[in-house]
Amino acid sequence: MTLRHIIAGMSAQFDNLPRKQREIQHREQLILDTAQHMLHQHGYAQLTMERIAEAVEYSKGTIYNHFSSKEDLVCSLCCRCISSLIELFKRAYDYPGTTRERFSAIGIAYSLYHQLNPLDAQNIQIVKTNAVREKLSAEKLQEMNALEHEITQLCIKLVNEAIAAGDVVATENHTADTIVFGFWSMLYGGMLLAQSDIPLEDLGFSPIIMMLWNNSQRLMDAYEWKPVCKDMDTDALFTKLCSALFAEEVCRLTQGENHHG
Repeated sequence: MTLRHIIAGMSAQFDNLPRKQREIQHREQLILDTAQHMLHQHGYAQLTMERIAEAVEYSKGTIYNHFSSKEDLVCSLCCRCISSLIELFKRAYDYPGTTRERFSAIGIAYSLYHQLNPLDAQNIQIVKTNAVREKLSAEKLQEMNALEHEITQLCIKLVNEAIAAGDVVATENHTADTIVFGFWSMLYGGMLLAQSDIPLEDLGFSPIIMMLWNNSQRLMDAYEWKPVCKDMDTDALFTKLCSALFAEEVCRLTQGENHHG
């Protein structure tokens, strides 16, 4: 993707703002889009404010007017990615199905996002390292923490709904937060493996999204989340949820796999 394509692809979301604010917002989005493109092409270590300024044809001082540091700029990209993931999670949460179907859909959303955006997912991990996190401004750190709180609370809220509906029986060891943490740990670990240099396909671990799906369903059975697997067709449920909620994302993933194949 060239800089021209980045500019051409910028949305009209700021068109209702006053002209001065619109210019500021467009410039900030251009800086972020350019930085994201450079991260994808060259990695975090090669990203500098000077190179971003040169690419967008603004002074370095202008870049610093928007972002106080390279770390804050990359954190802004991280926040944008988390916001996109929240939108996918909300799509799953609002699905008119059982609590198990809706929580299962959140798992699909997580897997799809990370497989469609592996470089962005890696950049999120960079921001969470101590070397970067300790250099973030208090404002940016608060913004990222607020988004992570929002996405976590959405999941916990859904599990509490399942408990209230009698779909899950809460115990001392099966509370909403421990259930969410269990799923998060499994999905997060699976995505880290998928993004590593380990030849998973050669080792027989493929397709990743289906392996995570099947394991997530077994984990839900371990929590006795109704209806359990023996009372439903989990393959049909996966197809139904993908079709109803994530048809565009699945199409993009399939096209990408066919292209690489």
